[in-house]
Amino acid sequence: MPTVNFDKDDFISLLGKTFDDKTLSDRISMIGTDLENITPEIVVEVFPDRPDMLSIEGFTTALKGFMEIETGPIDFKLQSSSYKGIVDSKVKSVRPFAVGAIVKGIKFDDDAIRSLMQIQEKLHVTHGRNRKKVAIGVHDLDKITFPIEYTTKPKDFSFTPLDFDKNLTIKEILNIHPKGIVYSYLLSDFNECPIWIDNAGQVLSMPPIINSEHTKVNEKTKNLFIDITGTNQKSIEYALNIILMGLFIRGGKIHPLILNDEGKNLTYPNFNRELIELNTSYSNKILGLNLSEKETAELLLKMRYGINSISNKKIIVEIPPYRADIIHPIDIIEDISIAYGFENFNPEIPDIATIGQENPIEIFVRKTEEVMVGFNFFEVKNYILSNEDILINKMLDRKRKLVKTRNAVNTEYDTVRNSLLPLLIKTLSSNSHYEYPQNIFEVGLVVPDQTLVEKYYLSSAMCHPKANFSEIKGILHGFFSSFGLKYLIKKEEFPFFIEGRACSLEIDGKYVGKMGELSPEVLYNFKLEMPVSAFEIDLSSIFELFKGKIQG
Repeated sequence: MPTVNFDKDDFISLLGKTFDDKTLSDRISMIGTDLENITPEIVVEVFPDRPDMLSIEGFTTALKGFMEIETGPIDFKLQSSSYKGIVDSKVKSVRPFAVGAIVKGIKFDDDAIRSLMQIQEKLHVTHGRNRKKVAIGVHDLDKITFPIEYTTKPKDFSFTPLDFDKNLTIKEILNIHPKGIVYSYLLSDFNECPIWIDNAGQVLSMPPIINSEHTKVNEKTKNLFIDITGTNQKSIEYALNIILMGLFIRGGKIHPLILNDEGKNLTYPNFNRELIELNTSYSNKILGLNLSEKETAELLLKMRYGINSISNKKIIVEIPPYRADIIHPIDIIEDISIAYGFENFNPEIPDIATIGQENPIEIFVRKTEEVMVGFNFFEVKNYILSNEDILINKMLDRKRKLVKTRNAVNTEYDTVRNSLLPLLIKTLSSNSHYEYPQNIFEVGLVVPDQTLVEKYYLSSAMCHPKANFSEIKGILHGFFSSFGLKYLIKKEEFPFFIEGRACSLEIDGKYVGKMGELSPEVLYNFKLEMPVSAFEIDLSSIFELFKGKIQG
């Protein structure tokens, strides 16, 4: 979990009320965060699903509601605006989404500067996935000539990057600038890179790498332009709202930015509150409580939600525009439990009789992992969600059908994996800078087809200069022998294996897996320069076939 440090005096000032350290310690811990200590600084670990609490302003806003100093949603006020910009269609293939806003009248004292730098850094690392998903630029507004444009420029284009005193080409920035060296991999595949540029030809920033020295913010800055770009529209909008919330609480006046994107004039920020219907019978059942609609609404106000309407057993809840974590009524119910107070729940012994024991399939899975570790393979764990590009396109397996998630937050994780092998290869690709051999395996759940039945699979890969079919076959034979299982190899071709160096696997006439050497095209797609041999087997099917034998 990310750790944030808040100046205690600034914290109390923003809270609007003085409390002793014991009370603060108790309340901070009970809001759902992990308090490390209270000294002249308050050090807190914040759960990654609450990026709005990574800033001192967002944290104190939540705590003010929890402690009933100030309840209900923040009433954001937008000023009139004539600030405009254009999103060039060229960015769509590089870094497609952009938003921005103007904030005037900021008093940049030490506390405000420290807070803005910290929230920018923390959002980059967590919500922004190290700038890949979200990148934030903060600029001195008074140095910018509107309208501005978000476009791309070739790598011989030059400007003066932040903290440099001379022009560098984009190629030079990626090779020698400290930020360019760290984040160059985000743009290395593109011939042109994203650029924010104003009407006078001055560069504002090159997201997600570096800002321009021209728009550098200092202690004399009073007015800001904030640009945010990324690979997911909702994510950058939430990031913008989180930053603007902090500046608004500090007294900043927010002026919208009107961006012409593909012929449409879009206005940012969007402070509209999304509405979610909450059934109080459902929330009471989940929490084991018997709260009335009025009592539930009061708890929601403590968590800084808005209440749109209340009817018989239903509350229409207004979601604050900076709450990126609320996607389902269950998320609201979690906040109700926090507002009610974990210490106020009465523990009860369930009115059922059970005898606990480990699930037999889990025993088999554990033994499988132990056997593979015994073969000197390293275990890896990937997310169960992936995307079509990795599972289908890069694997050349275009006949397979996938199970997609509804209303996915981003396109990187919008598909349930149908196989472990593509993610295992992606792991090898991400670790190609380490020494070889790299022998890895994964045991995990997949959804192989649209029946939506989950199954345990085992996938194993060997990656080194001499990796071949015979070597991986030896590992597979040793694995089956460890469980006393007899198997049959049948010649079969797969699009991701080299023709003639692949096979399917059967036990008692039932298909249980596949094995082979990865084709050069797949290796190229994943940017691997070493050969890879691999197998993947259906552990769930094997377990059902030989349940009694395995348990014995």
